[in-house]
Amino acid sequence: MDILEFVVVSSCNLALCYWVIKRQGIASMEGFCATFLGMAALTDNLTLLYDYFFRAVTLPLGTGEFNFRVYPTIVHIVAVIVLMAGLFLANPNPQPIGRDYSTGELKFAAYTGVALAILGLTLTGFAIYITGAFSGGRFFHDLDTFRRGSEGGPGPTGGFFYRGADIAVFGMALILPSVRNKVRFFVILLAMLFVSFFLRANKGGFETPILWAALVLYTYNPRRFWSLVKPRIILACLIISVVGVGIKGQLLLLDTGPLTLDKATQNILGGIGTRWGDDGVFRGWCQFINSVPQYQYLFEGYPIGVDALTSWYPRALNPNKKAQPMQGLGFMVHADAHTYRYETPSPGLVGSVYADDGFYSLTAYLLIVGLFLGILRQYTAGRRSALQWHISYLCFALFQGLSAESGITGIIYMFILTFTATGLAHLAVIGLYTRKLHGGTFPTNSVAGSRLSPL
Repeated sequence: MDILEFVVVSSCNLALCYWVIKRQGIASMEGFCATFLGMAALTDNLTLLYDYFFRAVTLPLGTGEFNFRVYPTIVHIVAVIVLMAGLFLANPNPQPIGRDYSTGELKFAAYTGVALAILGLTLTGFAIYITGAFSGGRFFHDLDTFRRGSEGGPGPTGGFFYRGADIAVFGMALILPSVRNKVRFFVILLAMLFVSFFLRANKGGFETPILWAALVLYTYNPRRFWSLVKPRIILACLIISVVGVGIKGQLLLLDTGPLTLDKATQNILGGIGTRWGDDGVFRGWCQFINSVPQYQYLFEGYPIGVDALTSWYPRALNPNKKAQPMQGLGFMVHADAHTYRYETPSPGLVGSVYADDGFYSLTAYLLIVGLFLGILRQYTAGRRSALQWHISYLCFALFQGLSAESGITGIIYMFILTFTATGLAHLAVIGLYTRKLHGGTFPTNSVAGSRLSPL
């Protein structure tokens, strides 16, 4: 009976995620978030069923794993419905994110991409210099410490400069829709892979630029995107992404020995399993939701909501800035209840809005977020929106302003970061190519304002 109940609830959850993606578009804020939510739930649920029928001894709770997921999945269903209600109230008829752009508009996007790539690489250079990662063999370890914080807590700049690599990768992705030469196209793609893999400390590194390149192409040059959707290209992208997880895992372990096939396989299975298996992020989100009633006292005073409103404020200007509410709460997320003092585990989107006050905070937070995202999409990604704002919106979406993992805590921070970065790039384009803009090289609807106003 537990299995049947689990299958029914799981199917409703997955169907709802698919509906969000279908209705709102995968390149939208909510669609991109729903894609990760759906993938996490789908891989977890399928792996759980497989393990139950063929490897039941590996399940920590045995058949109790099904009941363990039922209530959290119901909470997920309610959360998605509330979010969609907010989106519908703000923007009942959302226009498609992607559409065919003119050659002039694609050139404008490419110039903006060049400016973003330069800005991003500059920020990354500062990150490497501040950490001193360039001076030793602990490059990835030092970058990861800079991103996460050390035993003494986060540094004075937090992880701000670390996002430079992501900005650079997004900038390069904006160049791709205007590139017709295949050699140049793949050179830019290789540059994206290089920056994402070698200048970021996350596990993997190849999958992000591949995904971003695909979504940017799908948004700004659909014909080119569909011309590249071929079985052999998709297979190659999957292989590259998987192999990247194995190699990066070895580098992050500071293992100086040779990378053998066994080590690579363990790294790949470990990296994928901790995210997409039945002992991955979705199970952690379920465990967190199940644990909230027991540890409700940890969330008195609405710390998640307060953090969402204040986390954008730079630590350099406020040395006494409070730690994130989830810091040190690994016992609420991890199956083995391991806890590290300065670790900030992922509560998931639904867990982050559920923690403060159950369904009351869930409803209030997601209605507000839905209204905000709906209005933002209507004015920045509508048919009449200037291309500049459309680029800012897409950057915000791909940077996971609405994150399936960290939830709402970074939404204001990401909004400020992405719109500021793309705004600065726009100003650079205006400053360097004013003659081309006035001469008609770029269409006027590429720029916000009737007089080529940058903002």
